[in-house]
Order: sequence, then C-alpha cells, then structure tokens
Amino acid sequence: MTRLKRRLGREYRTMMCMVDIYCRDHHPGERHRPCLRCLRFLEYAEQRLHKCPYGQRKPVCARCPVHCYKRAQREQARKIMRYAGPRMLVRHPWYALAHVADKLRRVEHPMDIRRRKAGRTATRVPGRKPR
Repeated sequence: MTRLKRRLGREYRTMMCMVDIYCRDHHPGERHRPCLRCLRFLEYAEQRLHKCPYGQRKPVCARCPVHCYKRAQREQARKIMRYAGPRMLVRHPWYALAHVADKLRRVEHPMDIRRRKAGRTATRVPGRKPR
C-alpha cells in the first residue's frame, strides 16, 4: 500500500505504538516486533485509514460518526487503546499529546460535507436522524 501522509500517517504511527505497547505486555514471544495477530490488525487499520472518507481531516475514532471498522476489529482497537492509551504518555508523549489535540477537532458528518460542496444546505442536526 502507498504510504500515508501527514495527519493519517501520524494516526497510523500512533496506532503502531499502541499496538506495540499492548502486544509486548499481552503476547509473550517476540519482544522487538508485534505478533502475527497484531500485525494483521495493523494491516487492517492501515486499509481503513486509506479508505477514510474524511481524508486528512479525519477525527479520532472515538468521535467519528462513521464506523469503518468491523465489529471484531473495533472491539480489538478499543481494547488496545484502553490499555495502551495511558502508557503512551510515558513511552510516546508527542503522539499522546497530538492524539489529545485531535480529539478537540470539530467533527462533521461526510454527507453534510458532500451537501455543502454541492451547494445544498444540510438538514442534519447532530444527534437526530435525517428526515
């Protein structure tokens, strides 16, 4: 796959660091690289980042209105992030702070963005289903 750039690249590197922390503590064996299961998850995460409808304006997964991960992978990501998130402040403080800053971004639904570009007004109200 082609390399991710800027914001998406940083998001992927953050996920790599989180998976590394999680895998080292939960999957004994290889100490210098993630296990096969975790590598497969990282490949899946990279595919999802390449297909993200937000592109470089991607919000953090917890604030995203689009669920692009399948249920099993979403649960795995949640488990990894819950464990590795607090440990990121010690091991990778720059990525941790950048992730917190990204949480502050305003999130707009991709359909609203598409309507605005087409010149139509958005009828979506956050928290309500469209009519």
